[in-house]
This record gives sequence, structure tokens and C-alpha cells, in this order.
Amino acid sequence: MKSIFTLFLLISSVFAHPHTFIEVYPSIEVEKSKFSTIHFKWVLDEMTSTILIMELDSNANGKIDKKENDYIEKEYFSMFKPYSYYTYVKIDKKVVPFKPENFKATIENHRLCYSFDIYGNYGIKNTIFEFGDSDFYVAMVLKDEFVTIKGSSAKVSGVDNDFYYGYKLEFK
Repeated sequence: MKSIFTLFLLISSVFAHPHTFIEVYPSIEVEKSKFSTIHFKWVLDEMTSTILIMELDSNANGKIDKKENDYIEKEYFSMFKPYSYYTYVKIDKKVVPFKPENFKATIENHRLCYSFDIYGNYGIKNTIFEFGDSDFYVAMVLKDEFVTIKGSSAKVSGVDNDFYYGYKLEFK
């Protein structure tokens, strides 16, 4: 099934629009003008979720067990690394690399979800999170109501990068 999903992504590249939509739910805590917690939850669209759940929930119990989670992280989530997980931490307009930690896949309301944390000594001043895919495979969706922030405030806005559209989260 992994090869079918990969083939699906390759075929979709022929067409200039995304075939997978991922809602991004940031949960962020700020203390003393620095991020103390940065947690992201991705909720995949219904069609992609249905296809992936059929394969990834190998025992068909309606939840992702540890063995399934480890497989998803290794074989599916890690494939987003070359794309910076469609998440760009920008400090003073420069992209700062990060490594997702505490990965967990779940099934919620018949949709596949990926959750992960990122750690770093990031201050909120001049830090922006951007979400998007320049290859048009995935549309990252960020809305104000998806964002939870404690200890600061932020603004969600669109980013028009000339050849693809994304979203950014700017802190105040």
C-alpha cells in the first residue's frame, strides 16, 4: 500500500494542485518571551485518512497501537523530512532547522492525525512559523480557531510565495 500512496503522490505532481489537505493545530506556550512548548497536531483530510487508515491500522481496531505508530513514523512521517515537514521556523527571516520529537499518530473522528513537538531556544521576537508545500502535493491549512497560545498572542495570515500559497503564524 505504501507504493500505492507513493504512486498517488507522483501522479498528483502532474496536476498543479494539492491532493492532500492537512489542518495544522499549533499549541504553544510562552514564558518570559521564549517558547516553552511548541506542539503541532496535523489532521489529514477525510479521503487521505480513509486510504491510510485501511493500511496503517493493521489490526483494524480503530486506533494506532505502538507498533503501528513506530511504523508510521519511520515509513510515512519521516518522508516529510526533505520538505521540512511543511513547517518552517523562521528567525529574523532565516529558516532554522528542527527535529520533530514525541511523534504520535492517532485516529480521531475517522481522520488520521499526526502530533509532534519541536524544541529549541526560540524567542518570540522575530520568530515566525510558516506552513506550506512548494511542490503542490499538500495544502497546509491554518486558521485562527486552530491556534492555542498561552502567554502571548499571535496572528494567522496567508503567505503568497508567488508559486504556492501557505500560512504563517506571527507572534506579538
